[in-house]
Amino acid sequence: MRCWRVLLFGLVIVMIHRADSARRQRELLEPPTAVAIEDIADLFPGAAKIVVSAGDDGLQRVFGPQGEHIGSFVRTSPMADDVIGFCGPTDTLLAFDREGRIVDIKILSSQDTRDHVAQIRDEVDFLASLRGLSRSEAAGVTEVDGVAGATLTSVAIQEGILLRLGGGEVSLRFPGSLDLQDVQALFPDATRVQKMAAASSQWHVLAKDGAVIGSLLRTSPASDAIVGYQGPSDTLVGFDSSGLLTGLRLLKTYDNEEYAVHLREDDYFPSQFTGLTLAELGLLEPRVAEIDGVSGATLISTAVTEGMILAAKRASAPPRPWLDWQARDYGTAIVVLLGAVIGLSRLRTRKRLRVVFLGVLVGYLGFINADLLSAAQLAGWAQNGIPWRSAGGLFLLTLAAFLIPVVAKRNVYCSHLCPHGALQQLLRGRITRQLSIPAPLARGLRLVPFVLLVVCLVVTMTGGAFSLVDLEPFDAWVLSVAAWPTVSIAVVGLLASCFVPMAYCRYGCPTGAVLRFLAHSDGWSRRDSAATALVGLAFVLSM
Repeated sequence: MRCWRVLLFGLVIVMIHRADSARRQRELLEPPTAVAIEDIADLFPGAAKIVVSAGDDGLQRVFGPQGEHIGSFVRTSPMADDVIGFCGPTDTLLAFDREGRIVDIKILSSQDTRDHVAQIRDEVDFLASLRGLSRSEAAGVTEVDGVAGATLTSVAIQEGILLRLGGGEVSLRFPGSLDLQDVQALFPDATRVQKMAAASSQWHVLAKDGAVIGSLLRTSPASDAIVGYQGPSDTLVGFDSSGLLTGLRLLKTYDNEEYAVHLREDDYFPSQFTGLTLAELGLLEPRVAEIDGVSGATLISTAVTEGMILAAKRASAPPRPWLDWQARDYGTAIVVLLGAVIGLSRLRTRKRLRVVFLGVLVGYLGFINADLLSAAQLAGWAQNGIPWRSAGGLFLLTLAAFLIPVVAKRNVYCSHLCPHGALQQLLRGRITRQLSIPAPLARGLRLVPFVLLVVCLVVTMTGGAFSLVDLEPFDAWVLSVAAWPTVSIAVVGLLASCFVPMAYCRYGCPTGAVLRFLAHSDGWSRRDSAATALVGLAFVLSM
């Protein structure tokens, strides 16, 4: 029976995922929703026309009523559609001025929790944190504070921006590929080059026999926003097989050609960098190192130096960690471990220990971390995948919640890990006069979680606009993002629990109903009939 229940649960998850994938495929076949003038009016006052760039980088240029170029913008979707916050991706618009610097950031749409997204929109400092930076500079910003109460969503938005700015970035000013003659000017024995990574500005230099004889760093697109006298320059930097800088070559430039000739003919300027590693070049401070510019071409040589340093800094930056867990994730993991140990051992009978741990659940897991399972989260993960690399604590909590009932036949989450359930346990019996619900009414109330599960399934499978967070009280644990429906459910449920023990858990929680179903003892019951009916409904909705 347990295998059958797990199979039913898995089937629903698969059908939700397939329905969402099919819906996205249909959307891909339709013309994408274009950004309208009204959408960017607050970013580009006076905007009259939007022109999509001829390149494949998704850049869209904005022009004024007289045809003057006033800026441009890109969207993180669809490139960052796989970056999931709490339960879904977010499409963010990045607006640039004529010099290619960020003037503002705007959330266009999001499949994440409505209240979390609203909190981020209201957090002006978060969306304004990248203002004034070029694309390359913004792509190097890896440490941004998340928005309190919407940490997972805000971190995912930042990750999507970094992916959009750094993943597959192309240069509109220097779009050409490397010329072998330029490479041979630095490596005479070179016969071909091989890019180190798809989105990299680095190449391996190969000799005729295929041996690697050095490497190259191209400063574009990192240097595209660095202007010398009258424009940016693209430079090729060569490193020998041991990783030491051996020379550089100025490629195409928008600067004054006379100054460019002075720079190309100067032998002393490149010698100041000889022997540096890529990492050392990225950390170089020209004033401290007393790097001299080229006489008669000071501005262009200074711009070339800055471009090399910026490109080297980006290329030598350490890769993003495989697991991007924060202190809060490890804290949640410890609480999950303690809850599992207490819930599965005789420690659960020690009243004092139990009360202390319930306080930990309410204070730390609830008010501080706000890590609670919800139907909205589970539906979002079923649709978009599990963000286990960035939401480690919530992932482990979810894993324990669903794995322990199947293995140990005990619903440990509801009794020993849920902050909302813990608060109800602490309120239990505090009021002497308790209410006794008549049996017929109790049977009717027990249908409420099942009805809510049906609503969740229909909304999720059909892509309805209704927000599932409004069906449960869990967003109320972060008052800064909570809307009135979820706060109302929380207040009413907790008040009811003062008179009817565990009222919300017993008569209102759809998430708890799923866990109780998985932990149910062997033998067919009404829960199994209801679950089978839900799977049938999911099958009908998926057709």
